[in-house]
Amino acid sequence: MYSYQIHHKNFQLLRYIFSRFCSSKISSYDVIVVGGGHAGTEAAAAASRMNCDTLLLTHKLNTIGEMSCNPSFGGIGKGHLMKEIDALDGVCCRICDKSGIHYRVLNKAKGPAVWGPRAQIDRSLYKKFLQEELFKTSNLKILSGSVEDLILRSETRNGKVCSSVHGIKLNSGELIFGKTVIITTGTFLRGTINIGLESRPAGRMDDEPSVGLAITLEKAGFKLGRLKTGTPPRLKASTVDYSEVQPMLPDNPPVPFSFLNSKVNIEPENQVLTYLTFTTPEVAKIIKDNIHLNKHVKEETQGPRYCPSIESKVLKFEELHHQIWLEPEGLNSELIYPQGLSCTLPEDLQVKMLQCIPGLHNVVMSRPGYGVEYDFINPRQLKPSLETSLIKNLFFAGQINGTTGYEEAAAQGVIAGINAGCKVQEKDPFVISRTEGYIGVLIDDLTTLGVSEPYRMFTSRAEFRVYLRPDNADSRLTEKGYKVGCVSKSRFEKYLCIKDFLIRSKEALKNIEKSAKEWEIITKNPGKKSAFKMLAAPGFPFQKVMQYLPISVQKSDDLSQVLNRLHIEALYEHSVEQQLDEIKKMKEDEELQLPEDIEYVINSIQLSNEVKEKLLEARPSTLGAAKKIPGITASALTALLYYVRRQKTSCGV
Repeated sequence: MYSYQIHHKNFQLLRYIFSRFCSSKISSYDVIVVGGGHAGTEAAAAASRMNCDTLLLTHKLNTIGEMSCNPSFGGIGKGHLMKEIDALDGVCCRICDKSGIHYRVLNKAKGPAVWGPRAQIDRSLYKKFLQEELFKTSNLKILSGSVEDLILRSETRNGKVCSSVHGIKLNSGELIFGKTVIITTGTFLRGTINIGLESRPAGRMDDEPSVGLAITLEKAGFKLGRLKTGTPPRLKASTVDYSEVQPMLPDNPPVPFSFLNSKVNIEPENQVLTYLTFTTPEVAKIIKDNIHLNKHVKEETQGPRYCPSIESKVLKFEELHHQIWLEPEGLNSELIYPQGLSCTLPEDLQVKMLQCIPGLHNVVMSRPGYGVEYDFINPRQLKPSLETSLIKNLFFAGQINGTTGYEEAAAQGVIAGINAGCKVQEKDPFVISRTEGYIGVLIDDLTTLGVSEPYRMFTSRAEFRVYLRPDNADSRLTEKGYKVGCVSKSRFEKYLCIKDFLIRSKEALKNIEKSAKEWEIITKNPGKKSAFKMLAAPGFPFQKVMQYLPISVQKSDDLSQVLNRLHIEALYEHSVEQQLDEIKKMKEDEELQLPEDIEYVINSIQLSNEVKEKLLEARPSTLGAAKKIPGITASALTALLYYVRRQKTSCGV
């Protein structure tokens, strides 16, 4: 395998030869997306919304949008990503609202800033609706094929050889040219499946891995690592004893993911139940006695810390009874997904283990659990736009960047698709900072810190989570997305309508003030309180302030949504003002000019040798520019900030 390298002066000649002498017309696109998973579908849809001529290339057309692991979207931290994807006009939230079968907002015991919208999804419906949407999307062509290589063009600039991608080579030998390429290969990059001691090449059960592309990326100079993940066995639903497990009720009414929807497709009373059970000491014994038969667990490759296999949980916490959630895979599916039971024991031992769990004593296993090992690229080789630093016009998104989860992949896909479009249209990169969204936190963490294990989003990763809430993702990102061209006019107009409702409603409620007696509440503070402040009072009924809302809001289909958002804004009004002030100061710090003659090697700046080398090579002009250099840590940025401030003080500035 070799990288399909073309020198600059021969590039146009090659294209002429292909167009002149090949029997079929040469294929050329603005954006080529490789991979039809959650990152790839969002990237292709985003590039298409940017009015780019886009190609989505995947191994099998019928697996586009496949939920290859758990049948759910959202959760704590992940739900924030979903709302932000939707605010940028992404597709997955709307598809979830059409195919969801059990909705719950997690973390409700805490404040709304860390609530986690989550839904069980009907696998077949999700794939059906997503494929219907993609196949009718303007500017998007979808083909099946396997990418074997990249078309790279090399040229010398200022004595330095620079490479840029100009398309892909299929294993059939066909060349497809493109101005930009987005690679979203998930777990397929040199993927290997493990069950017991058996190991075989595969990116997913019954799907071939992508080996040639991995070799190409390695030869191009990318630093590759190895990660692993796993999936639980699938169970036959009719063989579960539901009298021995605890049913979990969904929310009523269910809360939609998409800002475009006031309700979901399924009727509240038709939502399915999920069930809770626990492991037993017998489960722990089977795992411990047979760990020598488990190749996946014994491998040194790092797996997900926050979604470990049942073997890992038992080895670390043998005495605990671990939760297992039994989740239906669809309205008409015969399968149950046992969340929390990722397992790679031999098949016969998996059955034996399952039958030691309450409710599963007579269960039939439809498919064994298995583990996947795969290559990923060090994400510190990426820019905040997700374009690679080594090769121009080449973008990576999804698990190839070291993340885990549908939501993290989809979030990266949206950003890669938008930025590929920006590249084609010669626009500035579209970057979300960590002060603007969880997507910004995700990408900033990846590109500055890298990963040593599969990265998963949590609310604790965001410094400004009181401001970066699920309910206000549209306020933070929709207008930004509309300006760059990835948000439709109809969605933007819907957002402006909600924004207008909120502004006028907030103003109206702040203008109504009454005493505690008039509000019929008991309080130590006898002073008057506005209707807006009363929304933050525990247990205060919304009905008491509805009459003060503008008539247009009272008659709106989005009244419930507006009231909920007003309630949350009232709760966090003071805290958000404080965080916005902190964000403003942070941005001012990022714009701080670094002296051109700054001496990074002096002892008065506490920097590691690695950081010094990076700063000396890049010579950033501002603190914000220094922050974007891969590998520059938060402590290094703080040291630079204090140094420049001290210098200004000593100079009397």
